[in-house]
Amino acid sequence: MSQVNAKPVRIVMLDDDPEDALLVSTAIKGLEYDVPFQHIQTSQAFTFYLSEDYMTQSRESAVILLLDLNMPCKTGLEWLRELRCETQYKDLIIVVFSTSGMAEERVKSLSLGADDHLGKPDRVQDLTHKLDILCRRYVEQ
Repeated sequence: MSQVNAKPVRIVMLDDDPEDALLVSTAIKGLEYDVPFQHIQTSQAFTFYLSEDYMTQSRESAVILLLDLNMPCKTGLEWLRELRCETQYKDLIIVVFSTSGMAEERVKSLSLGADDHLGKPDRVQDLTHKLDILCRRYVEQ
C-alpha cells in the first residue's frame, strides 16, 4: 500500500450489530497501514451518510462498503439493488458481509452487483487477513 499514486481506502460498514462492528474495527487495527473505519447502524443513518458524506469521501478515498444482508427496515439486498441503480454510487465498492455461507446468497448478491461476498469469520486474525487482501485489491489497481 505504499504506492505513490494509490488512492487510500476507507471502510464504511452498514450493520445493525455492534459486535460485528467491533470485530471489524479490531481487525482493521491489525493491518500494517491506516484505514479509516465508520460504522453505520441503521438505514436512516446510512441514508444521511449517502446524502452528506459519501461524495466527499469518495473523491478522497476508495470507499468499501461492508454491507450486512440482515438489516431491519431495508435489507442489504434492497440497498444493493438501490445503490447499483444510481450512477453517483458507481465507484462505491460493495462487499456483502454475511454470516451465511450459503452459495445461493453469494450468487444472488454478486448478480445484483456486489463486488465481493465476504463471510464473517470467527477469528479476528482471519478477518484482518481478508480485509488486507480486499484493501490491496482495490487500491493497487
